Amino acid sequence: MKPLILSAALTFLVMSCATSSEPNLSDHRYDAAEVINKTWQWQGTVTPVEKITVQHPENYTLKLAENGLAEFRFDCNRGGADYQISDSKLSFGHMMSTRMACPEGSLDSVYMKQLQEVTLFFIKNNDLYLDMPADSGTLHFKEQALRQ
Repeated sequence: MKPLILSAALTFLVMSCATSSEPNLSDHRYDAAEVINKTWQWQGTVTPVEKITVQHPENYTLKLAENGLAEFRFDCNRGGADYQISDSKLSFGHMMSTRMACPEGSLDSVYMKQLQEVTLFFIKNNDLYLDMPADSGTLHFKEQALRQ
């Protein structure tokens, strides 16, 4: 009888953990109009193996214009690409960038590489999130404050 009780308790525990770790998607928004024509500052990226925190988010920006062109700031470099956005999907075409050597510790190449892998977007709590494929990571952005 004890193995049956232990088995039932273990099953309950596993099921409880499985359901509590699933993300709450009901508070995600997928409206492209909320993303376009705003400058977004990269706050960091969470992957299954690391968490990248950006010390100077103002040096890593993203702006999607209505004309289908994206503008980027990669720390000491500037760049651009075309993009496609619809429903929750977002992808960038070939990215071009100036090629200045950024200071040691710069995340310019990491940021550019991650942006090239983006496939999805969502908005949560007025922040922008860009997902890379197969749960390989999520970039987090906050809207740049308007300058007075």
